[in-house]
Amino acid sequence: MHLLYYITPHGFGHGIRTCAICNELSPGTKLTIRTGLPKRFFDEEISRPFDFAPATLDCGCVQNDGLTVDIPATVTGYCAIAEANRSRLHAEVAWCRDHHIDGIVADTTPFAFDVAYHAALPSICVTNFTWLDIFEPYARQIPAFLPYVEEIRRQYGRTDLLLALKPAMEMGYFTRRIEAPVVAFKGKNIRSRILHTFGLHDDHKLALIYTGNFGMDSMAWERIERFEDWFFIGLYPLPGNPENYYVVEKDRFRYADLIASSDLCISKIGYGTVAICMVNDIPLMYPPRSDFAEYPVLAAAVREWGKGYAVTTEAYYSLDWQEVLARIPANAFRNPIPENGAATCARKIENHVNGGR
Repeated sequence: MHLLYYITPHGFGHGIRTCAICNELSPGTKLTIRTGLPKRFFDEEISRPFDFAPATLDCGCVQNDGLTVDIPATVTGYCAIAEANRSRLHAEVAWCRDHHIDGIVADTTPFAFDVAYHAALPSICVTNFTWLDIFEPYARQIPAFLPYVEEIRRQYGRTDLLLALKPAMEMGYFTRRIEAPVVAFKGKNIRSRILHTFGLHDDHKLALIYTGNFGMDSMAWERIERFEDWFFIGLYPLPGNPENYYVVEKDRFRYADLIASSDLCISKIGYGTVAICMVNDIPLMYPPRSDFAEYPVLAAAVREWGKGYAVTTEAYYSLDWQEVLARIPANAFRNPIPENGAATCARKIENHVNGGR
């Protein structure tokens, strides 16, 4: 079996959950990744052989920072890509045939399902939301975008199967839906190794700050040094290089291990962050995302989980965090989710493609 897996290049959240699923595919399944994300990201996260076919076939949202979307730039960018996709459709179908593709999976590139339809291949969408959910409100602001949104609706409607990753939006435009568990990497608690790396003693609480690849430079990071009983770690430098913040090199530590070793994760809400915190049972502090369609579903799931700490946008940006930080215990007992959602999805993908041949 040869799977072609399309992945949106919007951030790394879609990519990381795809990697978790791909690692659970059967050894005999050949895998080709098609995305605009860099290959080195998949080299770090996928532990099985795969081929890589780079292409930018959707753009997701153009963001000013980790929380705000540039809607006009998003619309302009997606329209240009959609026009190019129409021109490349027949070549993409021919590529699938030349490479003996048996099934197409996507998270959550709409064009992938046009390719599958015209190539007469089984298709699966693996996601908790789609770009239709995100883009529909934009078309109300920019009416010229409406035909592209309707095209996206038609593309998703051609999908054979939706694996709806918990917690998922309604997505009623898919013809067949199967509920799937939370998908994220499980980590190991390597707190002592992290502290030893930076020459720190285990007399402070530890928080991981995830600013995302879009950055959060407008926050009052100079105030982080006020929290004298906390150490903070993250993948990206912060403006001003606060003394109690330490940049972790991703090639030395797995991100899931950093999460599992922390007392708290501080981040915007996105599926990847919510899922990895839930799976590893690590509390999450987050601001609202009023302009992102999936936020209400994710926020409701975090509230039900019971370990989420919502703060106002003003409090988040000004680092008015003391009330939440005071409520977080150090080295608390963890009760990770036992179910392997990635393995469940991998089996359902392979079963569907085998049945669709």
